[in-house]
This record gives sequence, C-alpha cells and structure tokens, in this order.
Amino acid sequence: MNSADNKPRRAAAVPSSRISRMASLTGLAGRVAGNLVTESSKHWLRGQRPVMSELLLSRRNLEQVADKLARMRGAAMKLGQLISMDSGALLPPELAAVLERLRDDAVIMPAAQLVDVLEQNWGQDWDRRLAQFSFEPVAAASIGQVHRGRTHAGRELAIKIQYPGVRRSIDSDIDNVVSLLRLSGLLPRDLDIDALVEEAKHQLRLETDYLHEQQALLSYADALTQFRHRAALALPGVDIELSTEQMLCMDFLDGISLTDAADRQPGLQHHIPALLLELFFCELFQLRTVQTDPNPANYQYNLEQDRLVLLDFGAVRHFSAEFVSQYGRAICAATDQDAAALGAALEQLGFFGQRHDAANRQVVLDIFMEATEPLRTPGPYDFGTSDLAQRIHAQGMAISSNPEAWHTPPADVLFLHRKMGGLYMLAARLGAQVDVHTIFNHYREAL
Repeated sequence: MNSADNKPRRAAAVPSSRISRMASLTGLAGRVAGNLVTESSKHWLRGQRPVMSELLLSRRNLEQVADKLARMRGAAMKLGQLISMDSGALLPPELAAVLERLRDDAVIMPAAQLVDVLEQNWGQDWDRRLAQFSFEPVAAASIGQVHRGRTHAGRELAIKIQYPGVRRSIDSDIDNVVSLLRLSGLLPRDLDIDALVEEAKHQLRLETDYLHEQQALLSYADALTQFRHRAALALPGVDIELSTEQMLCMDFLDGISLTDAADRQPGLQHHIPALLLELFFCELFQLRTVQTDPNPANYQYNLEQDRLVLLDFGAVRHFSAEFVSQYGRAICAATDQDAAALGAALEQLGFFGQRHDAANRQVVLDIFMEATEPLRTPGPYDFGTSDLAQRIHAQGMAISSNPEAWHTPPADVLFLHRKMGGLYMLAARLGAQVDVHTIFNHYREAL
C-alpha cells in the first residue's frame, strides 16, 4: 500500500478531548460570525444591500469551515464527507465543493502524539514489536494515517493508526458540527437530516473499530471468491496479533495510483473503470456487500501483476435481500425509463415521504433515469466526452438552488449513489470507454 499522492502534508496535533474539540468548533462559529459582520459592512459601504445567504456562503467562511474540519479529523471531517456525497442535491454547490476537499485534506499527527498512540496500543516497548517502523506516513485520511513497518519475520506491513479521541467524540462531534452548520445558516434550520446524522454516527462507530474492519476485510475477501474476475484483484492479509481497535496491521501491497497506472499503460484507462463497475454490480446484486467509499485513494494498481489493489474496508456495508431486490427494481425501471415503475420502487425504498421529496418527485425520477444512461446505452459508453455529470447537476440545481427544497434521500440509497457517482467521476477523469450495458445486464439477469 503506497501513498496515493506526493503532496506535502501538514502536521498538527489532533484535539483529543471532547472539551478541546468543542472549543475548536465554538471558535469557528465565532469566526464565521465575525466574517459575516465584516462582509456585511463592506456591502453597506459600497451602497449594496447584503444578501445573507451569499455572506454565509462566502469563500472565506467556507474555507475556514473546511480547514477546521480537516484539522479536527474524525467524525467532524467524516460528516462533511457524508453530507457532500449526494452530488449537490442536498447542499448548495458552494458548500458541497468545499466539503468535497475533505476527502484528501487531512492533517497528520506530530511525532510525539503518534508515539503516545503507539504506546497506548503496544506498550512502552512498542518499538520492539517491529524490526522497522517509518514515522513518515504514506497516507492520511479522516480517521487515521498509514505507516510502513516490517516484522522481525520480514513481513512488510501497512499500519493504519487511528487519531486519538476520534472514537469517543463521535456523537458530540457530529452534533456540534450540525449545530454549527445550522447556526451559521450553512444548513437550513428546517432541513431534516436526523436520519443521515444517525447513520453517520453508526458508520463512524464501525469505521473507528479497526477490529471490526479487520473482520470486514476477512469476510469481504471470502465473499469475493464468487466474483468472476477475482484473479484481477489483490487484497491485503491481516496481522491479527499486532492489530488492535486503534491500529490495523495489513500486508503492504505495492501499487501506484489509478491515474498513474492509466498514464503508463495504454488500455488501463478503460480496463480499470470497467473492472470497478463490474465489481460494484457484483457487490450489490450478488454479494449484497459493498465497499461504499469511492475515493480513488482506496485503490491502487500493480502493473507487474496486472491487478487492481483494494486498500480500505472501513466503509464496507451490508444490504438486506429485501433492499437489494427493491433497489434492483428501481435501477431496472430507471434503465428502462419506466417512470411509473420507478416511482413505485422509490416509494418502497422510502422516497417521497417528506414534503420536499414529494414536491420534487419528477425531478428525482428524472435524475434517476438520467444517471442510468450508461446502463442502457449499447456498446462502450464514452465517459470522457459525455456531459452526463453536467446534465445531472443541472437537474439537481432545481432542488439545491431552493433551500426550501433541499432533501435527504434514504441512507442506504445515499451510500450506493455515493459509490456509483464516484465510479462515474473516475471513469470520466480517465477518459474511459466502458460497455456498462453488457456488464449490468450480466447481473440484471440474476435479479
């Protein structure tokens, strides 16, 4: 497992107590309010009547919100990621764009804090556990950072180390961030995101238990024996003796970023998205177990072995047979452009129960049908030249441009759309041409 990029990383101690984390958000609220007064005064001096929503969504306010969440890491940062994953249909585009930065904008722990975590998990003599340990992380994200090590037996490890205080602050962090976003006006006060907030807390409790992720990895690897292209994938093994709730020790797998791989070897720009999309349909419709985080940093490619390397399993999510069956009806109806059948399937999934959802029923149906365009287009679909993302965005703006129309889709659907949308974006970034129609129909026949 190698670093996803070579960007220099900022080091800053992670606030580990609930009081210090609350103080961070309280200070941020004060700065947002101060910026509001400053910007409002500038407008009045220019003889302009300030618009409150524009002031709240100023670049300065949004950047300070994103920067503070990145420094806090953990639940605060993860909530920003979860809120932003509905491709703009939930939030105004300005805020969604800033929150999207949080996927790759974590700040690393300083060495002293890192040693504290190592001692808490492996004891004062932690350095005797390994023959070698690198203090420079090879990757950093919202919950932890990854270091390279080697056991005395010569096993190369990727050691994922959780930031201190993240797990015990999940509930308070998320509640405080939601309060901040509401008080600052960045979220409408009457927008019902209670279900999403509870789902974010549940997801974080799972993702911050590395023993749970260890089991998820082992179970996922076992389930993947059913995938017809299993030989094209590489998954790390786990060092069970060294792993703890805060430290997950996996095999270090060689690989480079997906974009680098596509640049170096012709054909991979098409092969990688095709493999990932087929894996997604297999996960959902055959295994009912989906790795729901589409961040490209969760994948690498080993050119020598010609295999896609899977790296992160904290966001593996299991879906019930009933949900998969109902979602299958919805996606098939959308692919067939059968609005009546799609509407009925979405109602069964929990859509249109809120006033906002019902008022935007046709827009939601249109977006679903638009999003399945690659699935119904015979032959290779050219993601690189398609304007599909722009069309979906334009339709989503019919909802997001009106604060009273913002809505929260059912959590299970949101996670799936997060994954599919991320795979579409990756395919577009690589300029891929993928026969999604044939891939989808292979799994549709089994529904």
